[in-house]
Order: sequence, then structure tokens, then C-alpha cells
Amino acid sequence: MKLADRIHSIEESKSVGLAQVVANLRAEGREIISLNIGEPDFPTPDSIIKATKKALDENKTRYSLVQGIRELREGIAKKVTRDNGYHVTYENIILGNGSKHILYNIFQTMINPGDEVIIPSPYWVTFPESVKLAGGVPVFVPTKDLQLDIEEIEKAITKKTRAIIINTPNNPTGAVYPKEALQQVVELATKYDFYIIADEAYEMLTFGGTSHVALASLGEEAFNRTLTVQSFSKSYCMTGFRVGYLVAPADVVEGMNKLQSHLSGNNCTFAQYGALEALEIDQKDIQAMIDDLEKRRDLAYELCKDIFPNTIKPQGAFYLYPSVKEFLGDRFKTDEDLAKFILTDAGVAILPGSFFGTDGYLRFSFAGSEDNIRKAFANIKAVL
Repeated sequence: MKLADRIHSIEESKSVGLAQVVANLRAEGREIISLNIGEPDFPTPDSIIKATKKALDENKTRYSLVQGIRELREGIAKKVTRDNGYHVTYENIILGNGSKHILYNIFQTMINPGDEVIIPSPYWVTFPESVKLAGGVPVFVPTKDLQLDIEEIEKAITKKTRAIIINTPNNPTGAVYPKEALQQVVELATKYDFYIIADEAYEMLTFGGTSHVALASLGEEAFNRTLTVQSFSKSYCMTGFRVGYLVAPADVVEGMNKLQSHLSGNNCTFAQYGALEALEIDQKDIQAMIDDLEKRRDLAYELCKDIFPNTIKPQGAFYLYPSVKEFLGDRFKTDEDLAKFILTDAGVAILPGSFFGTDGYLRFSFAGSEDNIRKAFANIKAVL
């Protein structure tokens, strides 16, 4: 059967594809430690589970508004105004089926064929594919020591530049971009007239006194140009709920609402009530999870650096992204070869940097238990 050209123009998510390989190995009886999945191992808070069950018991299983139930959008607006430093109302919010759905909708709404979108690399695997599905052209700009290179970004701007994607805290590197760099991005967007897509799904997960800065908080011009992508998945351990949202100027939300009314309709109704409860969770409970992740970060960093000396300590998210170029050569020609070797011989699943647009790196998730982190790096050290 002949498929549409647009499907041939994109790649399957390689991180999702690897998950299937790991599942197959486990089905064969292999013990595999997963340091490849961007998912915290903490259980979903009990109050969220109870609120979701309550919504089911109350038969909140019908269609809701395409952009999301008003109570949740009002709750998100209150959270953004309180925590992120800029004022919005429920009219600036639209719900979607996770961050990937929101990103797809953004580009379908904002991008015309041939428009260019600047993507600093390394990047989350979904960014370029979402751009291509809208007929846009991804323009990759390397970072410098995993931080934004503003000079290189400006060199990449053309008359076709429609937007730039800024992901902070970053997946796959764990880098947190400072306010000064983000302000420079806003200045470029203003000077050359393009939009900023700010993926801030890991906003709460920062360590060592590092603070996340919301791009849209950097003044009126920043807000008018910024489309902020958010999710309940990481900070509230709700990955399976598939609740993401966009914060943007009302006209953008209105345009996305048109698209989504035909594409998918409303997000899962009862899951939205679970998300509404998440906004009420005591911040002390969230901070306890962050403190635990910071301990895992410190442990994983020391163990990783012992094997791969060129490891930069991440400031946020839950990833390490060491350079492994010194290991490449006759034995391992690519980082993908090295990752496959670590999977088959050490029984540890990780992702190669080439999946994220930068050859010669590996991505390790430290979202799992300390025992698994210790065992994984011991296995890797043994086989290398």
C-alpha cells in the first residue's frame, strides 16, 4: 500500500523504538536496566489517583470543551501567574494529549510550507519531526558546552525564519538556560520578527539552587511572541494521563482550538480532573521528589564521570549527556554502536546522542532508583 509522502519524510521516534527492543529482550529472559526512559519512577500521588477515580464515579466521562474544562484552565492560569511571573487567564490556555500533541498543533497552526524553525542541538527527537509534518524546515544550530550559542543562532536567521524552539530545562542534556541568554533570544525574535516555542515541561525539576526562568515572563514583547508548552507528566508523575497544555496569546489559542476541534476534540475528561487535583498538591511533596532526584543526579554524575570523564553536571531535568568521542574508533564506529554494546553486554538501555542530533554522546536517565543507577554503571564499567 502506498503511504503519503509526509509519512516517508519523518522518522519514527527512536526512543520509542528502543523501548520495544528492550521489551523483546526482557521477553527472552534478559535482565535489562532501563536508563533510557524519560519517566520518573515515583508513583503518581495518591490524591491525584483518588480525584481521577472520583471523576469516574461521578460519570465525568462525557465530552468536554475542546480547549479543556474551565476549572482546569483557570487553575493552570492561577499557577502560571503565581509561579511563572506573568499574568494569564483561562483564555490563554488550551489542553492537549501531552506535549507531543501540543507541539504538533502549534506547528500545524503557525507554520506554512517552507517556513524555517531554528532548533538548538541536541534536541528532543519530536521537535524536527513535528516541524516537517507541517511542511516546515528544521534548521539546527549547535549549542556550546550544552548552552545556547546566541551568535550562531543569529547567523541561522533568514527571511524564512518563523520560530525558534527553546527547551529549558533541556532534554537530553539537563542544561538550564540562564535569564541573560533567554533575554537575548527575545531580542532576536523581536528584531527579526519570529515566534518562540518554549518547551518548559521540566520547569520544576532544577537542582543546586538553579532557577528556571519562564521565557514569557521576560516582558510584554516576550509574552506576545512566546508559545509555552507544558505537561503534567514529569513534575507530577502523570506520564500515562497524557495531559499537556499550551500557554499563549488568546488568538493563538483560538487558532489551535479550531484545529483541535477536528483533530481530536477534548482531552480525556476524567484525566483532567486528576490534573486539577495535581495543582493543589502541597509543594513540600513536590520538593521531596526533587530532593530525591538531586541525590540520584549526584550519584549518577559521579559514577558516569568515572567512566566518561567528559560529563557536564546537569542543572535540571533528569538526564546526563556525556561526550563519549574518546571511545569511538575501530571498536565502536558510532555512539549508536556503543549504546548497542552497552545494551547487549552490560544489560543497560541508554540512548545515543545521534538520536538527538549530536554524534559522539550518550543520554542516561537518572529517574530510576539509586540501586539501579549503581548497578547499571557498575555493569557498564565492567564491560568497558
